[in-house]
Amino acid sequence: MRLLIAIGLFMVSLTLLMLGVAERTVWAPPTSYKLSVQFETGNPFTIIPNSVLSLHPGTPVVTSSGPRNVFIATGRENDIMAWVSDTPHTLIEATKTGNRLSASSFTGPGSNYSPIGSDLWRTSVSGERKAVLASPSKLSGAVIIASDGSTAAPGMVDVVWPVHFDLFPSNLLIGIGFGVLLLALILNLISYRSLRKRRGPSRKVPKAPQGPRIRLGKSPRMAPARGRRSARKVVYGLSAGALTLALLTGCAPSQNQPSATPTPTTTVADPPVVNTAQLERILQQVATIVDEGDAKNDAGRLATRVAGPALAQRTSYFAIRKLDAKLAPLPKIAGKPITFILPAASTIWPRTIMAITDEAGTPSPQMLVLQQVNPRSQYLLWYNIRLMQGAKIPSVPVKELGAVPVDPAAKFVKVAPNELPKVYGKIIDDGVGSASGALFNVENDEFYKQISESQASQVASLKNGKITFTHTLGSPNVLSLATTKSGALVAVSMIDGYTIRPTKRGSAITVTGMEKTLLGATGSPTGIVSNYSDMLLFFVPQSGTSAQVQLLGVTQGLLSVRSR
Repeated sequence: MRLLIAIGLFMVSLTLLMLGVAERTVWAPPTSYKLSVQFETGNPFTIIPNSVLSLHPGTPVVTSSGPRNVFIATGRENDIMAWVSDTPHTLIEATKTGNRLSASSFTGPGSNYSPIGSDLWRTSVSGERKAVLASPSKLSGAVIIASDGSTAAPGMVDVVWPVHFDLFPSNLLIGIGFGVLLLALILNLISYRSLRKRRGPSRKVPKAPQGPRIRLGKSPRMAPARGRRSARKVVYGLSAGALTLALLTGCAPSQNQPSATPTPTTTVADPPVVNTAQLERILQQVATIVDEGDAKNDAGRLATRVAGPALAQRTSYFAIRKLDAKLAPLPKIAGKPITFILPAASTIWPRTIMAITDEAGTPSPQMLVLQQVNPRSQYLLWYNIRLMQGAKIPSVPVKELGAVPVDPAAKFVKVAPNELPKVYGKIIDDGVGSASGALFNVENDEFYKQISESQASQVASLKNGKITFTHTLGSPNVLSLATTKSGALVAVSMIDGYTIRPTKRGSAITVTGMEKTLLGATGSPTGIVSNYSDMLLFFVPQSGTSAQVQLLGVTQGLLSVRSR
């Protein structure tokens, strides 16, 4: 019996070993899938859409070669198409069977433009006559190929999908096969030893002869058995055979059959405008440009990456530093580490990004707010706002989803974003007892306390003069992104205007510090008009809630001084 079991186990092990070897040889998939296309169109850009990159699973590797330099970049397909717009380009498409690529040329009146360094690209690479780039198809990924944006793009493109072959099923079959083979050998050895023991000499006492003995009983039935037990035997036999066949066939590679069940359609939200890698690259470039501009007091250098209130504050400070070299440079713009990321979820322009960086040696974490006006422009730093001590950023969507942009005149929040400077300034002037005082939480607002106390002190100290204050919107470009509870994070600029005029004939208004340096005089007999720029970060809750508007951060700088 043991010998029969050993033979059966040997056959099973042989079957498993053959299946395991077949899994990695006969039934193994190809090491890669490759599609190539060669064309001559003269267009400056070539686009490989997501439909081509998704022909096979895995991450395709795009290779392009030509007589000139080659540039390859990956990005969201909609972004690439928006960047190319109506500029002549070549579109790579796959045939219906998916086994061949073709190139279609599209003409248009659009102007050529270099794609190198665009903030829209997730990854990019340049090479001399040849470039290779892994181009994931996930998240609507696509590829743009060019030379320098003005000459024809390379005319040879290869797309290769490396196939990842999982050897675990094969290794499992081979491992189990060797295990069963070992068990068969052990049983065979035991059976052999038992057989040797039974083959030894044995003596038996002969018995006396006996006559034949007749036993009466039922005659054997030659017909096939009938009844419930016989039926069960047949069923058991068929079940065992079917189970054995299923086990053997189950080891073969399965074919994925498409499901006939329709999947429900869902509304797809707009994707975030950048991923983490893009933002890290953008902020590092911004920080580098600002460092270079600060070192040389060169506002023109900043203009390539800084705009709006952030540029205005630094431009004014550069002018003061040129007059007084003893002034220390402004706190640097830190590009890393990034501790908070909130990109807009959008497919249109302009696009907004908010990020907090906290570099060692800087006074406090800073909220950097950037905007991209159109596909071919770079993200510009509009606001760099120092967070106040103890400021808590409200709950916001995760960076993989992004936040919905909020209109500057939105009415679903307690105060429209573009109305914040006017309302907040009114509270600074009149105190929390004003009509809008209950809307703002100023209990821990150090900026409010300092400005309101400074204004009150200036009014009390002026004997021969009169001072008036104004608080107005500094820039119409108010950048806001929604929070998870229907509120908004708002970056806005406020201009604090101080107008001081003498009330007595023969008296004059004097100034000190940076105001004196920028004015170029100690004062003026006609009065002084000073403007300060405040870059403010507010959390504005939804209307109808008990929450109050909270100032989270501020950066203030002298903007201008002139005689009245």
